[in-house]
Amino acid sequence: VANMDNFFAPVFTMGKYYTQGDKVLMPLAIQVHHAVCDGFHVGRMLNELQQYCDEWQGGA
Repeated sequence: VANMDNFFAPVFTMGKYYTQGDKVLMPLAIQVHHAVCDGFHVGRMLNELQQYCDEWQGGA
């Protein structure tokens, strides 16, 4: 994390996407400060991101 002036901003680290069988996979790490974000909110965001990815791939 380069900017240590703002501890509350979420940090998203994404790796290179790759295919495995009929799936497209991409590593994703998320760092959030618990004072401003709960795991519930991260889960909701990940579910919505998964829906967008499924629609992009034509799976939904």
